[in-house]
Amino acid sequence: MKVQVPAETNVVPLHPKEILSLLGDAPFQWWIAGGWAIDFFLGKQTRRHFDTDVAIARNSQLITQSHLRDWEFYSTKREKNGNIVLRKWKTADFLERDYPGVWARKSGETIWRFEFLFHEINNQTWTFRYDESVKHPLAKIGRVPPDNIPYLLPEIALLYKAARLRNVDEQDFQRVLPSLNQIQRRQLLLDLKNFQPNHPWIAILV
Repeated sequence: MKVQVPAETNVVPLHPKEILSLLGDAPFQWWIAGGWAIDFFLGKQTRRHFDTDVAIARNSQLITQSHLRDWEFYSTKREKNGNIVLRKWKTADFLERDYPGVWARKSGETIWRFEFLFHEINNQTWTFRYDESVKHPLAKIGRVPPDNIPYLLPEIALLYKAARLRNVDEQDFQRVLPSLNQIQRRQLLLDLKNFQPNHPWIAILV
């Protein structure tokens, strides 16, 4: 039976609070990513979220797989024609950099619950997936607020949105921009200049 690609009809995402219940005792670092990360920074939910993205280090993936034995995962890979291909993630199968992450669902279910996004993290240094010249200390990519739900800081989350530049990414950028301090704006500006010197957000950040 062919596995359905995640869509509005088959994704019922876990809330970040439910992710905390699932991963609160996990033996690896994780962060809420994507649009939810923007909302956590702003301190409120600003829009409906199609899914829940959870960032982990690529080199933590097998520990993650072992920790969540009651879940099944499907790797994601985009073909040259733009189609997304899902394949069941086999036990102890290390996924290299051409796989950005895996979708998760409870064993026996058909509803997708969240997505793990693999981040390139080595020797306490985070490296941007789409440009290895963009690097930051691991300690400075995220925040853990009083509710103990770790999330990526907006200057990091926005880099991934800048790479895709969908309507929702543009909206998230405009929504969070007034709340960025000068240090955050400058970091995002410099990273975008390295990544895509002609990116449309650069003129706004200058």
